[in-house]
Amino acid sequence: LRRAFDGLVFDGMKLSDALKGVARTMADTVYGIAMKPVQNAVGGALAQGLNGLLGGVAGFAQGGAFSQGRVMPFAKGGVVSSPMTFAMRGGTGLMGEAGPEAILPLARGADGRLGVQTGGGGGRPVTIVMNIATPDVQGFQRSQSQIAAQAARAMARGQRNR
Repeated sequence: LRRAFDGLVFDGMKLSDALKGVARTMADTVYGIAMKPVQNAVGGALAQGLNGLLGGVAGFAQGGAFSQGRVMPFAKGGVVSSPMTFAMRGGTGLMGEAGPEAILPLARGADGRLGVQTGGGGGRPVTIVMNIATPDVQGFQRSQSQIAAQAARAMARGQRNR
């Protein structure tokens, strides 16, 4: 639209030529919008086929997705901020279609449960020593919540000072 207006004002273009340019631009835009689902479907089918062909060679068992023809590994996690297709058993998956999505690697814990593994804030151990002297068991039981709160504050201080 701006090109047509500039052509009219600055280049002396005929109104009919400017309107043809606007119509051509609008038709191209509508065509592009109409073809987007077809492109996504074909791209997803190609990604699925390539994933099946190259799965062992390209390391898709380690985690990967296709974005604009490139393989993007996510074995260590990541964030997808725009729609992206990925091959999966029985079809093509779509992630990031409604906004940013996080990909988190899973690991089995010592108890055998599968879950997200955290780094633990740098791997340095935190040690808190609390010496508690109480004359009787009932006195200790009454002060347990105070002791727990004090331990939580000490942990928070330790995390901030890392």
